[in-house]
Amino acid sequence: MNPGADASLAEALARSGLLVRLFETAGHRLYLVGGVVRDALTGRFRPGADIDCTTEASPTRVRRIVGPLASAVWAQGERYGTVGCVLEGQAFEITTHRSEHYSEASRKPTVAFGRDLVEDLSRRDFTVNAMAVDARDGKLIDPHGGREDLADGVLRTPLDPDVSFGDDPLRMLRAARFIAGHGLEPSPAVIDAVVRMRGRMSIVAVERVRDELEKLLLLPDPTRGLDFLFNTGLIGQAAPWLASAHGDTVSRTAASVEVAPSARWAALLVDSAAGAAGRLRAMRCSTALTDGVVGLLAARSLLATASSDAPSIRRFVYACDVDVDAALDFARGVAAARHEPADALEGFSAALAVLRREENVDMQVLPLTGDEVMAVLGLEPGPEVGRALAHLRELMLEEGPLKQPDAVAALQRWASADYCAEP
Repeated sequence: MNPGADASLAEALARSGLLVRLFETAGHRLYLVGGVVRDALTGRFRPGADIDCTTEASPTRVRRIVGPLASAVWAQGERYGTVGCVLEGQAFEITTHRSEHYSEASRKPTVAFGRDLVEDLSRRDFTVNAMAVDARDGKLIDPHGGREDLADGVLRTPLDPDVSFGDDPLRMLRAARFIAGHGLEPSPAVIDAVVRMRGRMSIVAVERVRDELEKLLLLPDPTRGLDFLFNTGLIGQAAPWLASAHGDTVSRTAASVEVAPSARWAALLVDSAAGAAGRLRAMRCSTALTDGVVGLLAARSLLATASSDAPSIRRFVYACDVDVDAALDFARGVAAARHEPADALEGFSAALAVLRREENVDMQVLPLTGDEVMAVLGLEPGPEVGRALAHLRELMLEEGPLKQPDAVAALQRWASADYCAEP
């Protein structure tokens, strides 16, 4: 086991000290559970990360125990047994021991609270998350061999995977994140169950699928998780537009771009850029994310044909709806993953760097406002003002920044040549 495990677990227990004392005083047991135990055993516990706990105390009782000293308490998940709080700057989520029962048509459980920790652990998603630590003495409770699975790098379910995935099909998609994020190898039983049961994903809300897929995408290297989705056919349920895509190419592309939501989602949509906005909207993605993805894909398309002369660079920067450097990095990542020639892209990047030293190409501000244009040309509000501003913009894109006197002279020449007339 990781040599930092003892120190990591000690840190998690120390941060829980006040909470433990509150529960002991109230006559209740408290256990650290799930991700905090898993991460502590691998030396990966991050100070400041939320700490999950479980107890036999009811949610109402939990609120009464923590309420007097907590700086914040939230109970949005109380109907499912979870109360959140902050004590001494540390966030906790405390869940009453429970058993869950699912119907065939829904992944929303009927929850029954209980006093049996072992039963509670059996209903969790994977053995590596089905461990608890008694917060009083640091004793590990591991009825399903999660610690051994961590050491062996195996991903298993506490119950038969048909039961676990049948209860909550989202766990199939979550498996991909644990494969990629924790270096685990899915057991044959897990793989077989996902292949057979992937159709159960149809009962999962699209927002939950989106969120879980994004968690996978935002890992430093999501390759192995994406490979799992393609190899099992689960990708067709999570992102149907990728069902016939070449999995190796998609995985390499996602891993080669910046670890940012817009870049990682755009990597999945490189080969279907025209339909990107519709697909993201269908997954209930935010407008900001959709705009960012569409902007990266559009910028990559522009870069594919962009020249490295100054006017072309100015036009690209003006047309680019996302951060220019992020667009260049995205295009580089895609090119590297797909073994595409990158000489032109690097030439463009070098020329951009030179132009940036000569002018503020990233802030192409017109030297005259609409009101000033009207004053210079004696115009009333109307389409001619827009045409005059467009002429100034075109001059700037072609020739570079204009000082105000030069802009006035250029507009006067343009007007005297009768460019203001309607065609």
